[in-house]
Amino acid sequence: LQYLSTMFEIVVFTAGEKDYADTILDFMDGERLIIKHRLYRQHCFSPTRGIYVKDLRVIEDRELKDLIIVDNSIVSFAYQLSNGIPIKSFTGEHNDEELLFLVTYLEELFTQPDVRQHIDNTFKLNMMMQEQR
Repeated sequence: LQYLSTMFEIVVFTAGEKDYADTILDFMDGERLIIKHRLYRQHCFSPTRGIYVKDLRVIEDRELKDLIIVDNSIVSFAYQLSNGIPIKSFTGEHNDEELLFLVTYLEELFTQPDVRQHIDNTFKLNMMMQEQR
């Protein structure tokens, strides 16, 4: 995260409750030197009970072409599939290399004028959704 913060403004957007999330985030980065902003469950939309969608449009002072969301649940970024990078859940395995792959991919995205085109070309989530309709 420290390395990525030299390229990106890092924000945590969690479906977790504020008190719970702040306990963890304060432990990780209490001085907020790396994680600049925090968004919580109260900032999510809940179209049905127990489902929380992180609508990036709540970030009003940034353009969608510049926003990336990384989440282990595609539903979490369902409103902006072109901004979302799906990642496997961390289950404690010592050989888990997902974050290394993510860093490499984010380095690629850093040079893109519109992250959505590159994300669409890589993950094809919008195309899969169109096929399902």
